[in-house]
Amino acid sequence: MVGQKVYVTTRVIDRTVKMIISGKVLPGSFSVSKGICTIRVKLDKEHRFLTPVSNVKFDKRVTRSDGSGQNQYGTRSRHPITSITYMAEVIDATKLEDITENLSGYSNLEMMKKLFKDGIIKSNEPSFIYGTKPKAKLVGFSRIEGMLLGIAIGDSLGNTTETMTPEQRKQEYGLITDYLPNKQAHNKKIGLPSDDTQLAFDTLSVILDKGKLDMEELAKLFSSHRIFGIGKTVKGFLRNYKDYREPWYLSGVVDGAGNGALMRIAPVLISSLANQTENLWADTILATMLTHNSSLAIGSSVAFMNMLRKFVSLKGKPNSGALIKEFTDLLGTFTGDTECNIRNSKIKSRFSNPAPIFIRQALEFGYKNNMTAEQFSEYFGSGAYVLETDTMLLYILSKYLTDPKEAIIQAVNYSKDNDTVASIVGAAMGALYGKEAFEKTWITNLSGRTRENDDGRVFEMITRTKEFLSNK
Repeated sequence: MVGQKVYVTTRVIDRTVKMIISGKVLPGSFSVSKGICTIRVKLDKEHRFLTPVSNVKFDKRVTRSDGSGQNQYGTRSRHPITSITYMAEVIDATKLEDITENLSGYSNLEMMKKLFKDGIIKSNEPSFIYGTKPKAKLVGFSRIEGMLLGIAIGDSLGNTTETMTPEQRKQEYGLITDYLPNKQAHNKKIGLPSDDTQLAFDTLSVILDKGKLDMEELAKLFSSHRIFGIGKTVKGFLRNYKDYREPWYLSGVVDGAGNGALMRIAPVLISSLANQTENLWADTILATMLTHNSSLAIGSSVAFMNMLRKFVSLKGKPNSGALIKEFTDLLGTFTGDTECNIRNSKIKSRFSNPAPIFIRQALEFGYKNNMTAEQFSEYFGSGAYVLETDTMLLYILSKYLTDPKEAIIQAVNYSKDNDTVASIVGAAMGALYGKEAFEKTWITNLSGRTRENDDGRVFEMITRTKEFLSNK
């Protein structure tokens, strides 16, 4: 087919890991660091052991075919296939230290407390997360409906042009105000999802099915299906969880600073609304560190969740100045004075590196110079780096807080990672204004997919959410 990309596999690597403990061969995995071998095997359940490297015999066997086998797509291949078998034989089983965590029966709050204590959550531990449980009182279900629709609408409006810069979009499409023709829908103007919608509605699915946020189930669901446009940090999580068989709480990428947790965090609010016994901060922190285990990602999720819980219960109009201050103050309780990377080398010397200070300085600079969203995006960046996402989110919200449709259009057209930024802006505007935040065609022409062929799934899950909340 003309224009179709063809990828030829030059070799297929099949890695098999076997553990030998006391003469018994067990499927598992191992890693080595600083003279210590960490072993993960399935016994009565998933177990983790530590032992000195000197107590393990390692063997790596490599075999290559003559190229007459099949490639990973099931077709014949002329190219050689390489198979690698790793063996790790434990010499003395009595020198194994079992460090298996047993978190069964723990609430998310108890799990969070333990993971902070053990140094597994890579963030400051502000005291307020153990204080009075944050509560939100819904003005009406339309706010939740709007929040969930906003995720899918913003994602779908930006999805088609995510790989383009704002300038490229402008040249090819002018101002984007509706869904663009999509080749996955026979070039019809239909809203199709990317990973933002998929992972957010996976999160919602677990809450609806389990009655609360179940972290093990969330990890399993994330790893059970194809994810569209997957980011490198989520890829890292999947590699740790599926391939290396790490438990969910050790699978998150340490220092992962992408926006892949922020984009899917909004549905966590629903568990807190339904269950007064659940702790919103614990749920938010665990749901973030599952994939993005960094203070910047965790603080961003908590700050955004705080914004959402206030938006769904607000009867008046929010104050943009107070919104910015509360967001950056909360973020700072997790990041402290840790310096963050400012990716635009031209502005590094002009702005402070700690995230909360950088965001405030960037916003002030934008206001002072009367920057458009497009100019602000070009100057400070608006890619998948969560610091840039936070900054762009707050700039758009503060300038268009009373015009939700325009806020979403600005995000779609002028942010680089536009599907994610628009999805987050859409969730915020939907939480504040309900369905009225969106053009009617954005709703009617939304496919509602969360997988390849499940049109309408988003709308079905919103209906389930209404029933779920009404029964609580």
